[in-house]
Amino acid sequence: MDAEATVREHYSGDDLEARVLDALRDAGVDVDHLTVDDLSGLDQLHAGGVASTEHLLDVLGITAKSRLLDVGAGIGGPARVAAARTGCRVTGIDLSPDFVNVARSITARIGLTDQVRFDVGSATDMSYGDSAFDRAMLNHVGMNIAAKDRVFAEVRRVLEPAGRFAVYEQMRVGDGDLTFPLPWAEDESSSFVDTRERYAELLTAAGFRVELDEDRTAEAAGPPPPGALTPAPVFGEGFVERIGNNIAATMAGVLAPILVVARAV
Repeated sequence: MDAEATVREHYSGDDLEARVLDALRDAGVDVDHLTVDDLSGLDQLHAGGVASTEHLLDVLGITAKSRLLDVGAGIGGPARVAAARTGCRVTGIDLSPDFVNVARSITARIGLTDQVRFDVGSATDMSYGDSAFDRAMLNHVGMNIAAKDRVFAEVRRVLEPAGRFAVYEQMRVGDGDLTFPLPWAEDESSSFVDTRERYAELLTAAGFRVELDEDRTAEAAGPPPPGALTPAPVFGEGFVERIGNNIAATMAGVLAPILVVARAV
């Protein structure tokens, strides 16, 4: 099985939408009158949750006029936050048909379908036209992608000149083995964690200039508060073990959530 097929299987589940809605109901949320904030603990599939998304949008300089591409959009959390907070239009693309189906359904429930759309596809070969967007983001996605050079080249192609690209990833910052499973992979066959230096090299080679490199460990590390909604319904069985291994690697100085912002040149 190739890496993309492994990743697609990892993020699959015919009952995914039912799990998400059941978790919301259990938390006392009226799923027939959903808001973006109702979902913030559950649909932000990256370290630091919605606070990290809002920080990323701030440093990207998103406005109501922005045309934002969300690469590896998951079930659509960051895309919906961007649209709701700024009024921008967002296009999300994800490899998992199950994730895209849930992203579309939830977005419809919230009433954001006029601003946010989701497509099934690979970030290494996107169907969008040249210079179709002025902003792009990648939230905890590259850990599943071996061909980051192809992704960055595609993002550069679909970004207009001087467009900005935010890459928020779990990156290797120290030596040491990773303990699996992790939130993004069952084992090393679909885990492609890289260093911040390598990300900078690949972005530069793709036609970007790095403007920000920020370690977000202090702001994003640690487990969610007791009783809070978490991405557990999305990741399924074993979430506690997965996130625990991620936190352990962060505490050991092996991984860190790093935010890189680059400008197309």
